[in-house]
Amino acid sequence: MTNSKILKIKVLNPFQLEQIDQAWNDEYPLKLTKRFGILLDGTDNHLYYLMEDLDNKVVAWGVMFEKEAEKRFSIIVFNKFKGFGYGRRIIDEFKKDHSTFYGWVIDHDNDVKSNGEKYISPMPFYLKLGFKVLRDQRIDTEIISAVKISYGV
Repeated sequence: MTNSKILKIKVLNPFQLEQIDQAWNDEYPLKLTKRFGILLDGTDNHLYYLMEDLDNKVVAWGVMFEKEAEKRFSIIVFNKFKGFGYGRRIIDEFKKDHSTFYGWVIDHDNDVKSNGEKYISPMPFYLKLGFKVLRDQRIDTEIISAVKISYGV
């Protein structure tokens, strides 16, 4: 059970940061573990969107930030809370607050998570919510293969 509202804050406390870092390591591909700390390097104007349970434990998290003159986002829904609409609610809140924004999405199911499970691309989720795929803008490295998506462009 979670609180129904989305908390918007500019700075994460250590308890929140620890939980989000753990979720990052659990939910993203193994190649991306221990890399949460560099997500926001070189970025400005962070606004965090949190959904917490009744014990103030984070169950879903998003961040909107500025990089290279663009509004960008990242989002994580903790595994046991997927399928309950929390990701959609955070994206809907992004849409209320920002008319245009971008993100990077792993667009394949070839990676494995730290627990050995296959990482499933969230691309269908974003397409269902009205995002457009910018196929000519990709990241392809040893660590990540992803495509840029946009909303409102």
